[in-house]
Amino acid sequence: MSTARADARQQGFALLALLTILVLALTTALVTRYSVNQRGTQRVVSNAEVLGEAAAALTGYAMRQTPPGTLPCPDTDGDGEADASAGGCQSQRGLLPVGTINAGILNDSSGAPLWYAVELDYVENSGQLRNPSRVPALQLDGRAAAAIIIAPGEPVYGQDRTPLAVNDFLEGANADADPGQYQSLSADVGNDQLLALDADEFWALMARIVLNTAAGRLEEYRSQCGEYPWAAAFGGPFNSISSQQSGSLPVTTALPFDWGGPCGAGTAPTLPAWLLTHWGDQLFYRMCQNSEGNCLQVDNGTTTLAARSVLVSPGIALSGQVRPSGMLSQYFEGDNVAAPDSRFADVRPIDHDATYNDVTHALLP
Repeated sequence: MSTARADARQQGFALLALLTILVLALTTALVTRYSVNQRGTQRVVSNAEVLGEAAAALTGYAMRQTPPGTLPCPDTDGDGEADASAGGCQSQRGLLPVGTINAGILNDSSGAPLWYAVELDYVENSGQLRNPSRVPALQLDGRAAAAIIIAPGEPVYGQDRTPLAVNDFLEGANADADPGQYQSLSADVGNDQLLALDADEFWALMARIVLNTAAGRLEEYRSQCGEYPWAAAFGGPFNSISSQQSGSLPVTTALPFDWGGPCGAGTAPTLPAWLLTHWGDQLFYRMCQNSEGNCLQVDNGTTTLAARSVLVSPGIALSGQVRPSGMLSQYFEGDNVAAPDSRFADVRPIDHDATYNDVTHALLP
């Protein structure tokens, strides 16, 4: 394995560990927003902790999949494992598949197992592309979610906890015939405590893994072949165009040397197939030739960094953005739309507001 690829793998593992820690902190804080029926602070806090742990395990699972962002089906028979079916899941709603996500036993403060609903387009055998441009139909309180985890709480209204009978665990809209829509309930309706993996925040985390993978291959290409590959036309086809420095990442073929072929001092790296299939039309790429040095500027709000290449992933489509498209403005915002100029935005932390949700990765000197 080349030094560049080894370094990229080490960076990927470090990034995964860091993001999992951040997710745990984030989701534990966010659960208060989705907590309902405040009967007992201790119960609410205990459930917040277990929901946060579950969200961290579920997000970590999605980060490790091919492609990143793939989620498991619910557990429908209580064995802890995801239950898939041809082209999807046996059910969109069921128990959290703790065995599949390697989470151990996770029960709420009442001892009940956690329930789980997933966006069906995001599961492995859905046949759908998995990237930020596929906005889920799954919702919590009208906001798009990649997945929702539910602590059922103590039995209410005569619930007898018949195994896997949803009405014996959940209440109100969370137990009705529509497994794609969920609500934070008032105290007189039920005592479910819910935590969503917000779709925009979920894809921002997945994008970090994707961009890190792509950046590692680009750095290895430059090390082996002497220069970064030329860019492709944005929106496809994803083949390098000689002398083009901005556009899509050339995930199909590269120039001046193709992926996996002989070049310069050795052999150009290969790209994972999922990068083309699931993310090829998502990523923007801008490169500098060696003779230009660090010709790009990346502004993170407090510091402007010099970069020799930049990759940008979109968040989910904001209001007015329509995808697929060959227009940068349908994917990106702010300085990232002004390409092919030399200035880019890297807002951290991403506020996921209605005006900006890009994820930017700068390849630094």
